[in-house]
Amino acid sequence: MARRRPLTLHGLVSSLGGVTLGLFEFVGGLALLFRDTLDYALRGPFRGAGVSRRAFWTQAVRAGPRALPVVFLVNFFIGMILALIGGSVLEKLGLSQFVGDLLGVGMVLELGPLLTGIIMTGYIGAALTAEIATMVVSEEITALLTMSVNTVRFIVAPRLLAVVLMVPCVTVLGDAVGIFGGSLVATNVVDLSQNTFYERAWSTLDVEDVWHGLLKAFVFGVVIGSIGCYQGFRVKGGAEGVGRVTTSAVVSSIVAIIIADAILNYILLFLY
Repeated sequence: MARRRPLTLHGLVSSLGGVTLGLFEFVGGLALLFRDTLDYALRGPFRGAGVSRRAFWTQAVRAGPRALPVVFLVNFFIGMILALIGGSVLEKLGLSQFVGDLLGVGMVLELGPLLTGIIMTGYIGAALTAEIATMVVSEEITALLTMSVNTVRFIVAPRLLAVVLMVPCVTVLGDAVGIFGGSLVATNVVDLSQNTFYERAWSTLDVEDVWHGLLKAFVFGVVIGSIGCYQGFRVKGGAEGVGRVTTSAVVSSIVAIIIADAILNYILLFLY
């Protein structure tokens, strides 16, 4: 049985340095991948090297409509849970009429984008990673490179752009379903009329709140698409490697979404 080496200052510094370099490499790779995708999306059509519309719409249908049932289900029950908890607290304070305010701001500004991003990570991000990783393992990517096919243009760009577009769209629909779920609780449990609930919900929401929620959804879409595609190209090994990078992509995306959400909340609520 091999003896473990004692932890030394040199070993600790080396480990921290390796983690730091790996983090910078990861973030830099994501930035370069997204930059190249934007280049093909914005300047590519003027140079005859744009993104295939057919491939884009195929990926958009895959990333958007097919994810709606899961997003609707989760947001519906989250809206009900938020109304139950908020209604219970507000009713004790004699402020039950403000349940609509809580649902409107809570779903549009925070829970809607965050939950949709996490759901899309597991539903779409994992699929992107597994698909691209399988292409790498089966040497399809190598064959495309041999034929001088740009993998960013034909593989990454349609998928990444579709996710970036679809996450805000799905978020808006999910917000509406979540507010509807909260209204059912408000009218049947908290004894609040439908008119009062929706009047409070819509009157509390500002245009800035809606745009802030959409901005979050856009950033989450960038995170999901970029990490999902980038991790797929980092696969090593066979089927085991595909499973490993897929799990890593999901975990990395969720962590990145939560960190981005915290940063965006601070910027939008206190600095903007």
